[in-house]
Amino acid sequence: MQARKLHLSKGVMWLALAILGPIEVHAQTTPDTLWIQLNEVTLAGDTMPALRFCPSMDWDTVNVSFYVNVGQSYEVVVFNGDSVDHGFELGVAGWSAVNLPAGESTVVELPELLEGSYRYGLSSERGRVLGAAGVIVAGFDALPHFHWNLGDWEPARMWGVANGGAVDPEAPYVPRQFTVNDRIFPNTLNDPFGHVQIGVGTSCYITIANQGSMDHVLHFHGFHVEVLQASQHPERVGWTKDTMPFLQGEVTVVRLDAFQAGMYPVHNHNLIAVTNAGLYPGGMITHLNIAP
Repeated sequence: MQARKLHLSKGVMWLALAILGPIEVHAQTTPDTLWIQLNEVTLAGDTMPALRFCPSMDWDTVNVSFYVNVGQSYEVVVFNGDSVDHGFELGVAGWSAVNLPAGESTVVELPELLEGSYRYGLSSERGRVLGAAGVIVAGFDALPHFHWNLGDWEPARMWGVANGGAVDPEAPYVPRQFTVNDRIFPNTLNDPFGHVQIGVGTSCYITIANQGSMDHVLHFHGFHVEVLQASQHPERVGWTKDTMPFLQGEVTVVRLDAFQAGMYPVHNHNLIAVTNAGLYPGGMITHLNIAP
């Protein structure tokens, strides 16, 4: 179901939450076509080349994440607007990357998925470094469902890859920008799919996917969350945690039960990751907005 984007003041939002209860929030519904587009993004003064999965021919700085039904297959047309071939990658066992010729449309058959969240993106180094990656959510639809795609960006490396170079595996990796759903704090609070806004006595799901080139650790203020899925740490399912690491490529689903009102930050526990080009606060920070 398409999320309802609300443009309300904080006081009005809290009143609406108190009266209406939880707002139904999901990733976008399954698209007919995904458009891989190359353009530039500017984050806190850094301009970088970027590849994005867009919902139309128009450029969008945010990758599409979307919802599918459990146990239902889909056909999605993927148009590769880049100048080089890519492979469509899906984080399920046995998946083989689907070739996406440059400048052409390709039909990608998405398999029947079990309940869970899954990364999708491009299998090439160019695709990964330039940030073409999103999340597919199957099921987990009994509650509002938010998602956080975690990213980290080093402009010099991105420009090198965009200009046809390769990543030097021996070179130090020192990213300057850190994002949640391709946004930096405080812009993360303008994200209807990422800024958690529910009421006391209600619950929600949050999908967390590490799409970056380094591991990350998130810390929740005010709450412990229950782990429902952890793609690289299945032993964590059933744990309740307020702090947890996410390896590169890891996808986790957690449940938040809102038992107290207030605004609570969620942030990366690595100091550099809560900065914008070294300036604090910024980067990988968002909020839990729990209405009384």
